[in-house]
Amino acid sequence: MVVGLAALPALAALSPAAAAPCLPRSEAYLDPTLGAESGARDLATLVGALGCGEAWLSRRADSVTLRVLRTLVWDLPVGWWFGVAQHEIFGHGGRAREFHASPGFHLGSPWGGRDSYASFDAEGLSTTQRLLIYAGGVEGNDVAATVLTRRAVEGVRLRPIDLIVLAANRFTVSDYVLRTTPDPADDPAGFYSEYAGGGDAANYLGLLNTLQDGVSGIAPTAVDPAVVNEYRRLRRQAWWNAADPGAWWALASAARQVGRGDDAPPLPLPHAGGWRFLPLLSAEWTPSGGQASLEWAMAPTAPRERVPTWWSVVIRRGAGPAGPFGAAGASVAEALPAGPFLLGGTAEAWHDPGHGLGGGARLRGRLARGAARGLYFDLGVKSQGYWIGQPAGAGPYLAVGYVAAP
Repeated sequence: MVVGLAALPALAALSPAAAAPCLPRSEAYLDPTLGAESGARDLATLVGALGCGEAWLSRRADSVTLRVLRTLVWDLPVGWWFGVAQHEIFGHGGRAREFHASPGFHLGSPWGGRDSYASFDAEGLSTTQRLLIYAGGVEGNDVAATVLTRRAVEGVRLRPIDLIVLAANRFTVSDYVLRTTPDPADDPAGFYSEYAGGGDAANYLGLLNTLQDGVSGIAPTAVDPAVVNEYRRLRRQAWWNAADPGAWWALASAARQVGRGDDAPPLPLPHAGGWRFLPLLSAEWTPSGGQASLEWAMAPTAPRERVPTWWSVVIRRGAGPAGPFGAAGASVAEALPAGPFLLGGTAEAWHDPGHGLGGGARLRGRLARGAARGLYFDLGVKSQGYWIGQPAGAGPYLAVGYVAAP
């Protein structure tokens, strides 16, 4: 699959004139575990190619009625299904591959129910590793939604199915808590059934309690009050995540394009002083407890020399059985010249009950000229502690990618 994904941007690079009207951003990314960011960028390329095909067809047989029918019958279920693929293959699967836990997965039909799942071999894994695998699904969705929202702020054109995939990834994080996981206080038997059946949120809460007290605290007739308390926290953070302006902007923009045509522009983002901006609201399940994040993404309304095409800052705050924790960080697109490269990156510092003060940084260098223009390398290093979408352990890490953008 990675070879096939890599071919998409290569084709765009070979024929930029043909690709420019259709694929505004095609990218392939490869990290050692095929984790959340690999899935976010590689699946976005596949979805973008699908959007190209839809736009091509709509120019030959187009009407509001046909676009509405396509959206209801195809775009909505398939867009949600791509979020499921990100969740199972690159979210759970990426963390399981990181811990050599032999992951497997089954993807059901886009028109089916809860018939997709991931599996892994838990033998020899620590409680924290199992927790990260169970939390890895929504982690993958969070990363994918953030990647697509930053592209929207940057000004990359997104068609209806791209926008639906953005919203699907963001809302999946809330869906697992608000819809699929029963309240352990009101329905302990239902919560236990979800836990015994491998439900992500219930198992995450059980493992979180195990880290603190040595037992899951989940039984068929009653659930430990500490687990109930953490469930309540996840619900509050799930509502925060569901209020994300980027996800609602995406749905409104998709509706506008359905009404006006696939190539119609999305709704304009707020702007001031020559900058577009958008807040991103998200929630994460960390080894220390539930966490809510606020990211502020900005981009110039017109290209400027040596000015990043986007940048953002983020603050995170959470709490769990062992107490409060938080983080702050920043990310910037490649803009600083360094020989044939343009440099950008991301950095974050955190404090959590388990590891105290920590941090990490990842430098991205993208070739800006030459035959390999668009090839980029990520070189990161981090201390102990949780950083969304990054390796669990301390030390250096490397990834490689290629982006073709007209």
